[in-house]
Amino acid sequence: MHPSGALYWPSQFSLLVADLHFEKGSSYHKTGQFLPPYDTHQTLEKLETVIKYFKPRRIFFLGDTFHDMSAWKRMPDVNKSRLLNAVENLEAIWIEGNHDQGGVPDRFKSLEKIEVDGITLRHIMQRSFLGPEISAHFHPAGVIKFGGMRVRRPCFIKSDQKFVMPSFGVLTGGLDFSNEAFEEFHKCETQLFFLGRRKIFRSSERYLKNKKVGRG
Repeated sequence: MHPSGALYWPSQFSLLVADLHFEKGSSYHKTGQFLPPYDTHQTLEKLETVIKYFKPRRIFFLGDTFHDMSAWKRMPDVNKSRLLNAVENLEAIWIEGNHDQGGVPDRFKSLEKIEVDGITLRHIMQRSFLGPEISAHFHPAGVIKFGGMRVRRPCFIKSDQKFVMPSFGVLTGGLDFSNEAFEEFHKCETQLFFLGRRKIFRSSERYLKNKKVGRG
């Protein structure tokens, strides 16, 4: 697990990233909400950094790489080139999410899911699925107390069979672990791994015991 929100799989020489939501900022313009149009640029910088750091042979995009079906068309040419250059020498596997289903550019072959070394990779976890699974979609986050302050940080969620990744995009927000969407994780042995600036911080057992649905 990397503080950027990426996951590296050493035995597969593979990098996993999720929920980049390219061109989310520009999508807000349709509703009259004007945000600085730099989110794609900043997310690409993160992506280029982790690729350079891990030097993977393969990269998995676990869905919602693009914020909507027209995101690729809105993306400036310079950023299109950066993305293509970043994955040029990699085997890139694109899994569709709920935001970019049917909207992944034709030049990228997209999949609903894929199984790698016995582990299923998909965008949204299937609660009824019994095998090991890595997914995304929920943008998990949690509030921790540090130095007398409450700090909200994205996190990885790990249980016996399921692993949920945080969002990699810089403009994606997060869903608190106390939300009922994570209810099944409240009932089993679960670990949270919070993203720090340079390190990953594992949650304490006390933190998890104090978490209840509907409470922060």
